[in-house]
Amino acid sequence: MKTVISGYYGFDNIGDEAVLKCLVEGLKERGITDITVLSNKPDETSKKYNVKAVNRNSFKEIYKALKQSDVLLSGGGSLIQDKTSSKSLWYYLGIMLMGKFLRKKVYVMGQGIGPVDKKFNRWLTARILNKVDGIAVRDELSKEYLKQLNVKKDVVVAADLVLNFSGGNNREIFGKILEKEGIDLNSAEYVLICTREWGNSELSRVELARAADFIAQDYGYKIVFLPFYHEDIEESDRVATYMKMPYEILTGKYEIEEILSIIRSSSLLIGVRLHSLIFAFISLVPFVGISYDPKVEGFLKSIGESSAGDINSFTAENILKKVNSILQQKEEYINNMSKRLDELKERAKKNFDILFEHNKFEV
Repeated sequence: MKTVISGYYGFDNIGDEAVLKCLVEGLKERGITDITVLSNKPDETSKKYNVKAVNRNSFKEIYKALKQSDVLLSGGGSLIQDKTSSKSLWYYLGIMLMGKFLRKKVYVMGQGIGPVDKKFNRWLTARILNKVDGIAVRDELSKEYLKQLNVKKDVVVAADLVLNFSGGNNREIFGKILEKEGIDLNSAEYVLICTREWGNSELSRVELARAADFIAQDYGYKIVFLPFYHEDIEESDRVATYMKMPYEILTGKYEIEEILSIIRSSSLLIGVRLHSLIFAFISLVPFVGISYDPKVEGFLKSIGESSAGDINSFTAENILKKVNSILQQKEEYINNMSKRLDELKERAKKNFDILFEHNKFEV
């Protein structure tokens, strides 16, 4: 089965690259090896994941790849939304429409849906998604949102593809990263902060800095900012300028396994980015989420948790209340997370089931 994958790939976003890695590995495990990825950096993507790749901005290359394929997979990630821009939404819907025009099987896989706010965009989204051959979303909120959009297709509730990520268990990697960054933690336990810019108010930065200071003072943890995307370095610096306690900001470009090693060596993570929370979850590292998008609430709800609040209304006290609760019953918390992780790993496999449920492809 010749497969084309469409998503936000080749932009050095750790979360999206982890999604692609898990998607490619999942396909290969099921005997699907002829894979072409639409990428912003096709040469790099091809080499990194041992797949074919074409320029996601070249109509000619995309058309040729789709014409020669059997299946188009759209996902994972948060592609079906217009909060980033209408142009972004139209791009991903347009790729799906091209796939259907060429009479290919088209599947939406591992996606979080919404928000789609503009009236025309809502109509267009429903129109195109009602033509695809299968939809698997990563949480119940996404399924409900598709109903609101008037999407009539059967929707499978799976889970984020990254939940089945393997690797990143080498704790020595973090020591090498610290050496490279010129950071000396003196073997101290540390808390990670993974923030991002999303129209944040200065007050939200002050509150996050206050929470970090309290955690450093009350628990003796070192504070380390871990950017997931190059833009996060600047946002981390904005937050850190309000801190009174010492802190470190990791500024290097790291691979997925290195990021996971950093997280697995930490004591706690406070995250705004969705995949920082998912990485902590699969590492069984306690975490507190701050919600900037419905996808964060969707993930937290799927594991029986809630956020410390919206990015523009949370307080340091909201975070500290969560931290205190977790640390007071840390062993029980980790045991509960381990059980939920096993459940969601099984659910994540449903993303691939929609490919074979009603079709017999030659792989």
